[in-house]
Amino acid sequence: MTFETTGPTDVVRTTAPPTPPAVVASDFVGDLYFENEYPTDATVDKLFDQLDFQRGCQSFMRNITASSMYSFREGLRRDLGITSSSQVAVWEDQFDARSLLLTANSETVYGITYLDLKTDGPTVVEVAPGMLGVVNDMWMREVANVGPAGPDQGRGGRFLFVPPGYDGELPPYGFHVCPSQTYGVWFVLRGMRTPDGSSAEAVALQRQTRIYPLAEMAEPRETEFVNASGKDLDTIHPVDVRFFEDLAALVAEEHPGAIDAETAGMLASIGISHGQPFNPDERMTRILSEAAKVGSAMALATSYRTRLPLQRYDDRKWIEIGNTGYPYYEQDGHTMLSGLSLMGWFATGSSIAMVTPPPGKGSAYMWTYHDSNDAWLDGARSYELHLPPGIPIANFWSVVVYDVWTRAMLANGQAAPSLNSFAEIDTNDDGSVTVAFGPEPPSSGTSNWIRTIPGKGWFTILRLYGPTDGYFDQTWKPTDITPV
Repeated sequence: MTFETTGPTDVVRTTAPPTPPAVVASDFVGDLYFENEYPTDATVDKLFDQLDFQRGCQSFMRNITASSMYSFREGLRRDLGITSSSQVAVWEDQFDARSLLLTANSETVYGITYLDLKTDGPTVVEVAPGMLGVVNDMWMREVANVGPAGPDQGRGGRFLFVPPGYDGELPPYGFHVCPSQTYGVWFVLRGMRTPDGSSAEAVALQRQTRIYPLAEMAEPRETEFVNASGKDLDTIHPVDVRFFEDLAALVAEEHPGAIDAETAGMLASIGISHGQPFNPDERMTRILSEAAKVGSAMALATSYRTRLPLQRYDDRKWIEIGNTGYPYYEQDGHTMLSGLSLMGWFATGSSIAMVTPPPGKGSAYMWTYHDSNDAWLDGARSYELHLPPGIPIANFWSVVVYDVWTRAMLANGQAAPSLNSFAEIDTNDDGSVTVAFGPEPPSSGTSNWIRTIPGKGWFTILRLYGPTDGYFDQTWKPTDITPV
């Protein structure tokens, strides 16, 4: 066999890339420079900066839920002194704008703490009948529900939360056993006000909660309740380099299997890895600071002007939770990344019970950032919302106004930036309700008015507690928020 001693000096390229010119123009990263087909040193540096920036942005979007959980816990520790799982923050009086929580409701009586399964091991939580609860791990994944949608079916009982990797003995009966993927566990109980607006009954039920390590079951420690009402509390995640510092601290303290390999790999690419110190140099600190700034703006955009089909009604601006993939963010075999960042930015907590509430029970939510003309809601303008007669509720309704960037209740100078069916509001002759928004009260007075702030945008959530048929079949629907 013989071989040719010469070969082609050029080949036919169909899909193979051609030799790049000396300058390759990019609309996204600017000009790229090549010499003898290789990128110049300056171009290599530029490409790595872009790569790290893009991975930083995606890590921000993918892990908003984790940073939110971490910041919530740190806020409870720093501002309220909640450092043990046997301490519970309870808002005994009306929830107001002093407490910066993502889209909290002024009408709910919250009881909130964090379990520390790494320190305490398997942990018992005793819950009174009639409570509603959401339990999430540190990536805001559902661990358990408490209430009608939970294993207690609203009867209360003893829940046993088990840390990841635990292989010790557990009681064979007497507990609702709930394994967690993380050591940290966010535990929230919600109590509802009575028809007269009183919180006394809900607070009494909250104070029946008992939390203690399983190892102390024979002589359980006391559970301490801290009244959070009227106290300054900030639980909102940062949007600067501290976001990544917090995320690194969380990854370091958590179980190594807390997140999937793909998420862990993305974080490792920007220097966040379990068992490794997070020490970004000056260059990487600059890039991650920029990624947090841009990533937060991306998260806001995907949440407030979503490309997902979330409209509640064909002819209204109201949107709802459906089609986000919530609470598991999986659909048709893929992760719903836009739904994950949308809900991570917008709210705290994942619960299947919030997706399809049974008629007359649970709660339904719809919200909007836009007026009837599809313009952003403007704190300098006046608007009206008309709630037709026969609001489909078994319990009560509420309208709450929120700050665009904190996503917490708007600090507008009122006792709470909200109206509800407990309040002394004016009702129209046909039984409908008109809600007014604006920097100044309408000529009709202040009873149905929520103040907004010039120079600040805002958005609102309409909640129906115990939604009934008119909600489900859409024979009842609110108007858009209309400029006046």
